[in-house]
Amino acid sequence: MINQFGERLVTARKMAGMSMDSLARKAGGIVSKQAISKYEKGLINPGSEVVLALAKALDVKVDYFFRPPAFVISGIEFRKRSRLGKKEEERIKYQTIDFIQKYLEVEEILNACQDFKNPVTNHHIKTLDDIEAAALEIRRKWELGNGPIPNLIELLEDKGFKIIEVSSEGHFDGLSGFTKEGSIPVIAVFAERDLVRKRFTITHELGHLLLDFSDDMLLSREKRCHAFAGALLLPKDVMIEELGRHRSKITEWELKKLKGIYGMSMQAIMARAHGLSIISDHTWRQFNIFVNKRGWRKKEPGAYDGNESASRLKQLVLHAAAEQIISFSKAAELLNLSLQAFEQEVRVVS
Repeated sequence: MINQFGERLVTARKMAGMSMDSLARKAGGIVSKQAISKYEKGLINPGSEVVLALAKALDVKVDYFFRPPAFVISGIEFRKRSRLGKKEEERIKYQTIDFIQKYLEVEEILNACQDFKNPVTNHHIKTLDDIEAAALEIRRKWELGNGPIPNLIELLEDKGFKIIEVSSEGHFDGLSGFTKEGSIPVIAVFAERDLVRKRFTITHELGHLLLDFSDDMLLSREKRCHAFAGALLLPKDVMIEELGRHRSKITEWELKKLKGIYGMSMQAIMARAHGLSIISDHTWRQFNIFVNKRGWRKKEPGAYDGNESASRLKQLVLHAAAEQIISFSKAAELLNLSLQAFEQEVRVVS
């Protein structure tokens, strides 16, 4: 049990974003940094009083340390983000691993496992036309037509993507990757982000997961994923139908309309118009000057009335609990809730 306890202690500490020093302090001085190091290495076994203090400091149940996960995920290969600190990246990784382990467990309990299949036939992207073609192929295979995607997260969850919403105090919008086994695509996104920005971030990360940008195009990989996000959220034909093939100026009203329907920011819509040569380089530069003067970088006008939340795991857990396939205490554990909070959440109406 020492090795298992040590492994689970490391995971809980990393998920909380704590160093050994900070954990020792939050535990009230009942344990030292040196002792925590020995616990994690499996060199010594803590007493019950220390286990209770550690569980409280890390906001986990005592059982967490002694119950191995039903599924072992060897890791998440996230892309590197230079602005994201190592500790913050580790915190997000460990939270994501814990999330997927619970997700797979409840999927197996309900026999609701999903297989992921990349809908893009030609993964290798050489030109901007390839990006447009990939976005169109996804829309065709997923039967989206040219209309708006009202709930992007729900769509991706139905297609086998595991999406976790995390809180972060660092420079974080989103990350994506696969489990080291390579079979499960994962997107982590900032939970409190503006709804429109969250949608664009998720679609940007989708580009990283589905497309191969290993060539030497002039545009950076990040800019190409921006282009993909725009192409998937707002199809080329719609842009031309709404704005025309060439424009010297575009009104704020037109941008607000498209934003409200397609859930994409006015700035992203204008970037897409520039990429499609609907507006010129000069118009694009003038727009960016206008945006800076109006303070739109921080908050732009226009509204999108939509919903984007990762809910499939919760839905599966509630299903299992309502049918008494799992206990309420197990369900609360899977959703990181106290038993009391879960009981308030669950109201069986039939």
